[in-house]
Amino acid sequence: MSSQRDKALALVERFGSQRGDPFAPSGMPIAGLAERFGTPFYLYHGEMIVDRARRIRDALGTELLYSVKANPSLALCQLIGQESGVGAEVASSGELAVAMAAGFDPADIVFAGPGKTDDELERIVMAGIFADHVESLTEIERLARVAGAMGRRIGVGLRIDPPGQLMGSQMRMGGTGGQFGIDHADLGRAVQTTLAHPELILRGIHVYTATQIFDPDPLVEHCRAILDIAIAAAEEAGAPLELVDLGGGFGVPYFERLAEFDLQRFARGFRDLRLSYRSAPGLRDTRLAFELGRYLVADAGIYVTRVVDVKDVRGKLFAITDGGMNHHLTATGNMGQVFRKSFPMLDLSRLEEEDDGSVAVTGPLCTPLDTFGTDLLLPRPRVGDLMGVFYSGAYGYSASNLGFLSHPTPAEVLLWQGAAHLLRAGGRPEDVLSGQRALPADPLP
Repeated sequence: MSSQRDKALALVERFGSQRGDPFAPSGMPIAGLAERFGTPFYLYHGEMIVDRARRIRDALGTELLYSVKANPSLALCQLIGQESGVGAEVASSGELAVAMAAGFDPADIVFAGPGKTDDELERIVMAGIFADHVESLTEIERLARVAGAMGRRIGVGLRIDPPGQLMGSQMRMGGTGGQFGIDHADLGRAVQTTLAHPELILRGIHVYTATQIFDPDPLVEHCRAILDIAIAAAEEAGAPLELVDLGGGFGVPYFERLAEFDLQRFARGFRDLRLSYRSAPGLRDTRLAFELGRYLVADAGIYVTRVVDVKDVRGKLFAITDGGMNHHLTATGNMGQVFRKSFPMLDLSRLEEEDDGSVAVTGPLCTPLDTFGTDLLLPRPRVGDLMGVFYSGAYGYSASNLGFLSHPTPAEVLLWQGAAHLLRAGGRPEDVLSGQRALPADPLP
């Protein structure tokens, strides 16, 4: 298994640069991009995202649903949505708006997530998406009431919380009796409740129990369990299902001792599994889909931040950058990680230099939590250097507490077809006042 530096250097090459040369993704020097767009900024590589989507689709032979939560950038969603056989999974009315604006066909959009408001249910019905993946028996009743009041019909996918857990994952969202999905014991009741409402169309089932899965073999067996649940649902409904959403959660190796998810090995096991179920009556002509977000976009993003100060504190070298946990919460280990580990990171200004020792790289915030890493092997940094945090294409900008300490927000830049495109300009200090209201001129006593 490769070191963090090896992982980052491998991604340098995938970004179209060469090891040992100044970092120039797609032939564009990083110093020039920083000068043009300002720091900090997120840099995304469009061709890497499109290539990953195609390789997954071709390997698995199924449809894909892009989990917009991973990165709701409009341009990235447009790139993904242009690929055939790729739909969108959204988890809020805001994500629904992004998916629609990105050009996803409503017939290729599903909406998942607990605690949907009546306003969200109304938007789901009005948009006419393929299915609301309902998470409770109560939500079925509420959706039917909303659709009936609007004089429309809407598709339903039953999100089922299975009786067993998927082992070998780093975050579990099912099989634990939590807030996600309908208890497997209530499957029959959920089917019959849906069928009892003429406003609702039973589309299929959805099972998503875990993320950051690295062992393909348990995942294949998990898919087998999902297909068995689908057959039971179809038998209860008396008709084949239209769609089975098999979840996803393919692992991204952010940290040491984590290897790349073996897509080809999983694909071989999954194809064999699919053949063994081809004659199942409840799955005749049923579409299968994997729901992926992080795995599609994480490695295609870099967070670039500039060193503004370097100091030696009691023998420990610190590099302080102009961006931190307010811009990239996950890379600082503050988004629910049990253990704080460092993402692969390089001094992009000194790729040709050897590591000089252990460096702590921190952000500019007034909290010790604002740390990218405390023992990073890097060349001795200098003020003005550009630090690159890799695997930053997912759960970066939109997953961060951008308002904390009122620093300007980072820019977002896309490399696509040999050019750099500004997706979102960096913020200004004055932006903190936007939308706020001062006290009235004559406040009441």
